[in-house]
Amino acid sequence: MASAFQVTSGATTKNATVVRLMPKEEGGITEIVTMEHRPAWNTSLNDNRFRNIIEMRVIDNQVAYINELPLEDYLKGLAEVSNDDPTEKQKTIAVLARTYARFYMDEANRKFPGMPYDGSDDPAIFQRYLGYGVESRSPNFVNAVKTTKDIVVTYQGKLVKTPYFNQSDGRTRSAEEVWGWTNTPYLQSVSDPWCEGLELKGHGVGLSGYGAAAQAEAGKGFVEIIKYYYTGVEVEKMSF
Repeated sequence: MASAFQVTSGATTKNATVVRLMPKEEGGITEIVTMEHRPAWNTSLNDNRFRNIIEMRVIDNQVAYINELPLEDYLKGLAEVSNDDPTEKQKTIAVLARTYARFYMDEANRKFPGMPYDGSDDPAIFQRYLGYGVESRSPNFVNAVKTTKDIVVTYQGKLVKTPYFNQSDGRTRSAEEVWGWTNTPYLQSVSDPWCEGLELKGHGVGLSGYGAAAQAEAGKGFVEIIKYYYTGVEVEKMSF
């Protein structure tokens, strides 16, 4: 695959190795008409619209679309929770997703060192980001993001890694047990009675989504839910 794009504007055609699509207004919507990203549950939808700037590059012989936008707008485009989930669970996921992304934006913790981006839309390695389509059909999660603006999870005053998963089998796993991490004392195994008798779905480290929903339905707030699953942490507002 060629490493340059042909860009045509009117009667002028130029070659470029990096193409940036910039909406007329800050926070405006850019649509990639050649992108097919349709959810299996409704193929009439196409998640090909994104806030702010889209940058196109060829990386490892594939075209990469890089969405450049503020962190809070990025969070609104995440498909990590259902719009129908309990409000406090949605706030919980908003805080965890913000913390997770902000942790890896730090130069010392870059998950993709040497690359021109901070994250990925692959939930297996980062978080499930789908852009403006999700934002437009998930108003409750957008509100959860706004309500928890700048709130993150810390341990001894520092941002932490905040993995989460679908459901446990009655207990979560420690990061040492699953990944061999010995420097994350806040990622310990805890009892998850709301998932007793269920099958483990996911890596098992950190917050259990099913357990978080059950706690939210029982009246627990997002701070209490987070502190249950992450040992010794604080939940606080932090400006960046």
